[in-house]
Amino acid sequence: MSAALPGPANAGNGASKGGPKDTRRVITPEEWDEKLQRVRISKEDTNTLVMNYLVTEGFVDAARQFQRESGATPEAELSSIEERTRVRKTLQGGDVAGAIELVDGISPDILKRNPRLLFHLKQQRLIELIRSKDAESALRFAQEELAPSSDNDPALLRDLE
Repeated sequence: MSAALPGPANAGNGASKGGPKDTRRVITPEEWDEKLQRVRISKEDTNTLVMNYLVTEGFVDAARQFQRESGATPEAELSSIEERTRVRKTLQGGDVAGAIELVDGISPDILKRNPRLLFHLKQQRLIELIRSKDAESALRFAQEELAPSSDNDPALLRDLE
């Protein structure tokens, strides 16, 4: 298996067809391994990466333990991870309305301060209504909830179309 990198080795590929020149070059697995061996990643960067993973995936207890052992500091409060995880799981389960309620319960002004986020959550709600084959509710929701949201922001209207 080889990887393509920018370089002159494949220059000219596609040129006979009038297309742009391909400036990638193929490197061997040995070259790739050699390049990887020269990369140095600090322990601090590795710890930050691990902590970000634990926080993002909602592993609160593991994040707390990792913080104690490594000294890595999470970017978010660990106490809020469980709430965020609940919101994410609710969204992934298709319950957009429930997720909006959870967000409002956690921080009532967050959706007011982020109208684009609210719009995209409502847009996802419309998608869920369409998936459930409830055309009447989907149309009503689009007209009553989404259309007014996009009146103040032309970019949102483009997203809606």
